[in-house]
Amino acid sequence: MVLRRLRWIEDRLRWHGVLRRSDLVNRFGISPQQASQDIAIFQELAPGHAVLDASSKAYVRGAAESSVFPKNPFRWINDEREESNVSVIPMEGVAMPARRADPDIMAALIAAYESRQGLEIAYQSMASAEPTRRVICAHHLVDTGDRYHVRGWDGLRRHFADFVVGRILSVDRRPDYPWVDAVADSLWNETAEVVLAPAIGLSPAQRRAVEQDYGMEKGRVVLCVRKALVTYLAERLGVLTEIQGNVAEGRVRVIRCLNWKDLAPLVLVGV
Repeated sequence: MVLRRLRWIEDRLRWHGVLRRSDLVNRFGISPQQASQDIAIFQELAPGHAVLDASSKAYVRGAAESSVFPKNPFRWINDEREESNVSVIPMEGVAMPARRADPDIMAALIAAYESRQGLEIAYQSMASAEPTRRVICAHHLVDTGDRYHVRGWDGLRRHFADFVVGRILSVDRRPDYPWVDAVADSLWNETAEVVLAPAIGLSPAQRRAVEQDYGMEKGRVVLCVRKALVTYLAERLGVLTEIQGNVAEGRVRVIRCLNWKDLAPLVLVGV
C-alpha cells in the first residue's frame, strides 16, 4: 500500500504539478501524520521531485526530469476518474459492439485448460458455410482489442489455430484426446519485430508529429509481438493490407511497415 501511495505522489506531481498533504489524506483515507511520512519517504526516494512552496504550503513539481516509476498518463486519468477525482480531465472511449460469449462455453474452456483435456467444439468459421466439429486443446485466450479468441491445437487441421470465442456454438469434454501443449506452438512461443516508420509523402512537420505520437526514435519504432499475433497487431495499426501487398492507391496513411516482406508469411487470411 505504501508503494502505491508513493507511485501516486509522483504521478500527482507529474500530471498536476502540485501536491498537498490533504490530497493524500482524501485519496487514500489515511491520517495527516501518515501522509507527511509518505511525502518524506518519497523525498528521500526521489530527491528534487517534490519542492515545498512556503506561500501555498503545498509541494510543487521540482526540476528533476527522471522518473522513479513508469509513467502512463492515460492509466492515471482512468484510475483517478474511477476514484471520482473530478479535477482530472474526462476521457471518453469509442463505443464498439460488445463481443459476447456463452458463459457455459467459457466455463468449459476454463475447466478444460485446468484439467488439460481436449474439447470437442462445433465452430462456425467464416471460411465455411456450415459449422464444423473438431477437437481443440485451448492454451490461451487472446484479447485483440476488437475481439476475443482462443489459441490452441486444432485436431481437425492438425495445427495450432485461433477460434473466435463467440463463434463456438457448443462444447463437449474429450478427456480421451491426448493433450497438445502450448510448448509445441512455435508461432506462439516465437516473436517477431514489427518495424514502423512515418508514411512516405508526409511533410517534415507531419513526419515529426507522427514520430512523436508513436514514440519513434531516429524515424522508427520497433514492436516485439508473438508471431501468432502479428495479424491482429497489423490490423489495429492499419498496416495489414500493406503487409499483404495490396495497399489501396490514394489511401491516407500516417505510418508504414518497413519489414512487411518479412512479416507477410505470418499474416492470416480472412481475419
